[in-house]
Amino acid sequence: MDALPTKIHQVPRLFLLSPSPYGEQRMHPLKYDGDSLTKSKHAIVPQLKSIGSYYEHDFVFCNLFGFTRSDVRNGRSFVLVNPLKREVLMLPTKSDLQVPPNSFCNSDTFGMGFDNMTNTYKIVRVSRYLKEDHQTVVTAEVLVLGTSSWQELPLAPPCYPSCTVATSTHGAVHWLISGDDKLSIHILSFDFKNEEFYWTPHPLALKIKLDLSLFVHLLNFRGSLALVDVSSSDIEIWVLVLKNYDDKKKHEWVLNYKIYMHKHPLRLGTHASGVFYFGEWEHGIFFHEENYLCRRSIFFVNLTRRSMKSVLLKDRQSHMTIHNCTDNMISLKNYGDLVEEGRNMSGC
Repeated sequence: MDALPTKIHQVPRLFLLSPSPYGEQRMHPLKYDGDSLTKSKHAIVPQLKSIGSYYEHDFVFCNLFGFTRSDVRNGRSFVLVNPLKREVLMLPTKSDLQVPPNSFCNSDTFGMGFDNMTNTYKIVRVSRYLKEDHQTVVTAEVLVLGTSSWQELPLAPPCYPSCTVATSTHGAVHWLISGDDKLSIHILSFDFKNEEFYWTPHPLALKIKLDLSLFVHLLNFRGSLALVDVSSSDIEIWVLVLKNYDDKKKHEWVLNYKIYMHKHPLRLGTHASGVFYFGEWEHGIFFHEENYLCRRSIFFVNLTRRSMKSVLLKDRQSHMTIHNCTDNMISLKNYGDLVEEGRNMSGC
């Protein structure tokens, strides 16, 4: 068993995720010195190859990256990657919940966390599919890392967390959900200990803004769940304080940072179509911004200096994304047979 996740804050490590149109994924270590980004010349993990489809990045948990793939011919599959040890683990496909073969428009989203009651790592999978009568069905399953089968949960979540990245903190995983009116947001959470879904209140409940979900995001910030709001010229970082882990009603949001960006010459682009892929770096947070011209910039917010700088990705890099992880060394070799380096993973 690996060491349990520690509450001691670790300096985040940055990685560049670079997909290609040929069904490959590469990961490169990154360094940011406060002015520019430097990419390692060599990828430090095997390429994720899959003929006819490609693996999409789904989440980051500690030092593990999750990738999912779904196509008609090969079915769906999921892999965990430890880039620090060059390990790739294919998760089992066996499940006691079988999607009907006549369904279509299938989609899955995943989240990972630690159950401190059983000292196990768990992965939750929320699935959505349409039946022949066009009714939407949402289901949920849990896999204990190291076991051979997914187990269906008795209660599915109230909705499917589409178009959002799962954020894991304190034994739970969280998704930001856009309201039906597009003017509000909600936080859907899953507790790995009790294996149940619930709604987490947030401090922006009275805030009304069109497409609010494009400018408000969740992230793991120094070990706690944080909500970052960049919907105005100011940047707000709210942190969820857990007064009692088992009593969700005693959770409290605290505004840790409010940076008045109108005091600085650099602002978000006036033609921004949205911000996404929030993360943490050594001195603060970063996020991606893409404008209507499909040009992408990475904004690095220095919380010590209360400043922000941007790095514009080149045109050929516009499909790349930056992510962060910790040095918490969860070794995948303890949980199954690793995929051999360079192996084509189609049909695994």
